[in-house]
Amino acid sequence: MYRFIIFTIQIILLVIILTFLFSNPFIISLDIGNLKYSFTSNIFAILTLLFLLFFYVLVYLYFKSRFSVKKYLLNNKFKKLEKGYHYFVEAMIAVANKDNRSAIKFHKKMNVYLNEDPSLSLLLKSEVYKIDKNLNELSSVYETMIKSKKTEALGYRGLMELNLKNQDYHHAFIYGERLFTSNPKIEKLYETLIQIISKTKNWHQMIKISEKAYNNKIINKSLYNENISIAYYEIAKIKMHSEGDESEKLILNALKLKKYFVPYIELYLKIISQKQENNKFLKNVKKYWYEKPSSLLRLTIIKILEEKKLNDLKSIKFLIDKNFNNPESKKLLIYFAIHSSNWSLARDNVKGLIGLNPTKEICLFMSDIELGENNDIQKSDSWKLRAQNAQLENLWICSVTNSFQKEWESVSQSGYFNSLEWKQPIMLNKYYE
Repeated sequence: MYRFIIFTIQIILLVIILTFLFSNPFIISLDIGNLKYSFTSNIFAILTLLFLLFFYVLVYLYFKSRFSVKKYLLNNKFKKLEKGYHYFVEAMIAVANKDNRSAIKFHKKMNVYLNEDPSLSLLLKSEVYKIDKNLNELSSVYETMIKSKKTEALGYRGLMELNLKNQDYHHAFIYGERLFTSNPKIEKLYETLIQIISKTKNWHQMIKISEKAYNNKIINKSLYNENISIAYYEIAKIKMHSEGDESEKLILNALKLKKYFVPYIELYLKIISQKQENNKFLKNVKKYWYEKPSSLLRLTIIKILEEKKLNDLKSIKFLIDKNFNNPESKKLLIYFAIHSSNWSLARDNVKGLIGLNPTKEICLFMSDIELGENNDIQKSDSWKLRAQNAQLENLWICSVTNSFQKEWESVSQSGYFNSLEWKQPIMLNKYYE
């Protein structure tokens, strides 16, 4: 539209000028050296008109030819790209069908048309080598990939996965961390790095990447606290025998993030016990037992008190005085009463816990009491038999494999990070014996 208006104005001006020249004729004289030329304004007007027409024709032809060449070149380029992408698609289909021969053939054809962009070629090569299980060539392709910004993410991920397959967790983490540094928004990558750390035991790295993941909103506050607390726990455990004060500080930080978590409490009690701070030890045993008694804490306290040779009734009296009616306090009392051969005390307290369906633990308590107090082997065996079909107590159950273990670990015996839950196993008692 703009060009049309300009052209129209030019035509109008030209018509006005020509009309003026033809309406008002005059003589034009030109002196060139010794030569003299004279012609009327009408002839000048005609010559001007011819010149302008010639000029417009030249301009038109120039722009037309220019744009035609450009259009031709563009069309040619697009056709080339189209063919290249066609062969790329064919090659990827061949890869999907595990037809390496065809994949290589189409890869060569693709390179003819897409030689300016090596990223697609590298991508296709990596897929072909995966099928061939040519790990050396595959590793070389990934190494090439990390040299370009376009493909470095694929390269780092590929090298990480290759090293994971080779169980080289050290290098797997190096490449995974580089990928995470450049792409911190990848949620699944964080999970992979955590699993790698569970193999390398580099708990300081867990703190570092968890902070990065949290700052980039990959994980929520709850998961952040959970993973950081585990890192503190593991580092505290490592430093327990060499840096007691630092170890204590770390486990207290873990307990701030995950309050009343019994494995953390157990480690804390062990640390202060090791430091020969008996008053502090007993004070904290009392504190945690009063605040939140549980079956797990009871078992933990029994284990620690026995290690310290505090396994008599006198040693635990201060624990059961305040919350005596709590079933866990009664079980604590029964256990130490049995081990002190105070059979009447044990029997009096176990009566209120038997009920219609006593647990395995209660049945075994009764078996010990019958044997210890009356030397009644028949009744003792009867309670043992009953225990085989009784309700099981809680164990640490792996949420992934459903396998169980008696002790909590940040990495389960089946190799999964933070997968253990304190709950009742669903299985036959014979597997628990």
